[in-house]
Amino acid sequence: MKQYQYTSYAEYVECQKSANKKKSLNVWAVEENIKAIAEYIGSANFGICHGTRGGYEQAWFKKYIPGCTVWGTEIGDASAPDTIQWDFNKPHPDLDRNVDFIYSNSFDHAFNPAETLQVWANQVSSGGFIILEYDQRQEHTGEVSKSVNKTDPTSITVDELVEIVPKWIDGEVVDILDMPVVKIGFQKAVVIKINHIEKGEQL
Repeated sequence: MKQYQYTSYAEYVECQKSANKKKSLNVWAVEENIKAIAEYIGSANFGICHGTRGGYEQAWFKKYIPGCTVWGTEIGDASAPDTIQWDFNKPHPDLDRNVDFIYSNSFDHAFNPAETLQVWANQVSSGGFIILEYDQRQEHTGEVSKSVNKTDPTSITVDELVEIVPKWIDGEVVDILDMPVVKIGFQKAVVIKINHIEKGEQL
């Protein structure tokens, strides 16, 4: 795992907002991949797409999971439909273990990956999922992507995620799905199942 070191959290926020503005017309998510993830999830009442920019992800999840309410969060411009302006690294007052699934292809934008994943896990109900769509670009190995930087500060390989997730949160990687559409290197969905363990509860 590699992590870019900012001079302050304020610098992080400014860098992310600036990058969002520059990439406002870019769409990384692919409808066929969201459809495959939605089919894996099956049914759900409430989902969150963190770092959604143009709002396509939540629109596609709503299309393929009928009746599901899906919000997007975006640290920058949040003018897309069903999108709220929110820093996904921070807890949200309306999201407390009441989300069926969280989807993101922006985990490489996390300020502190352990703390961010803990925030997300606390938003998901027990038995729900965090699904990280991942590609080789996000591993920042130097093969297909530059190293960690002000825009993409977090580098964790899929293998590292599998090992480290149970150390960070009450959950584990239960599936790694191959996506039907591959843009760079590989395209996978890392499925983390959340099982909240209350204090005093025996495993």
